[in-house]
Amino acid sequence: MIDILKESLKYLFISTVVSALFAPILISILYKFNQVRGIKKTKLGSRDGTNSIFMRIMKTTQTNGTPNMGGVLIWIIVPIISYIFIPISPQLQALLIGFLLFGFWGFIDVAIFTNGFKNNPKIKAMQETFEWRLGKLIFTILLNIAVMYLLYNTNTFHSISLTSAITLSITPALLILLSILSQFAVYSGELTDGLDGLMVGIFTIIVSAMSVLLIVQQKYEYLPFLSIVLGVLVVDLYFNIPPARFWNGGPGAMPLAFAMFFIGLVTDNILPYFFMSSITWLIMLSSAVQILSMKFFHKRIFKIAPIHHHFQAVGWPQYKITMRFWLFTFLGCIVGIFIGLL
Repeated sequence: MIDILKESLKYLFISTVVSALFAPILISILYKFNQVRGIKKTKLGSRDGTNSIFMRIMKTTQTNGTPNMGGVLIWIIVPIISYIFIPISPQLQALLIGFLLFGFWGFIDVAIFTNGFKNNPKIKAMQETFEWRLGKLIFTILLNIAVMYLLYNTNTFHSISLTSAITLSITPALLILLSILSQFAVYSGELTDGLDGLMVGIFTIIVSAMSVLLIVQQKYEYLPFLSIVLGVLVVDLYFNIPPARFWNGGPGAMPLAFAMFFIGLVTDNILPYFFMSSITWLIMLSSAVQILSMKFFHKRIFKIAPIHHHFQAVGWPQYKITMRFWLFTFLGCIVGIFIGLL
């Protein structure tokens, strides 16, 4: 155990140093090429009357103009260091392929659909429709199915232990269900990236808690990978302290969320994972409820969704929301570790 801990600390140090060197270059590129979410000249959210609220929030927090592709730091650094320094097992290979795929999809989604069409009201309005969101959901579920199939083909993933008494054998139907859950996990991570430091702080806590749980369980295979992720997150969080130099966006949030679901799944810690990441699922649920309510009942449940923006709309300062969500994540992680040790 001591040897693997030493190795993991070494990888954490390497990823921290590499990220610290790369981050200023990335920030300079993002500002130079104006990779900023288009919210000034469009009617984003106007279908449900929330655009004026969102614009007021951006003006109050002075975050209109913050680049939203800083997650490229996570998407690039984590796989590069992993492939260079740590042994790649078949399961870890499937994880890294999924990590790269969802980072790439997040990059395309932000670079083209969000930033690329930021001055095109028709395209922006189309992206706010229920049908567009459903189409993206189906496409990304197919991506998840492909990754889950890769995992299944490693011949190391035959069952899931929910508890010591409940074990499920892997079947095609279960793989599809897991793919759907995986995509919801990805979506929950993406939606969490809405306030300075919110998403990266939450995942720093989750990654740390999962690492602690795996150490106590003596499941060391994913510790080097988690150490690399944690090193990048430390640097990312440094630049996300308000006022953030960038938001992570899809390129960072999507692969992070996927990786944590994947690791929880293959280490038989899926229930602890859900407790650890419960705040991100709450954020996703608030957005889903809002969309469905607007689609079928033409009424808003929240002033604006996801729920962290609702709290902003009712007057909570950004730092209070962020730190309270961090606190609830910490409490969820304590419960998750406890569940994992039963």
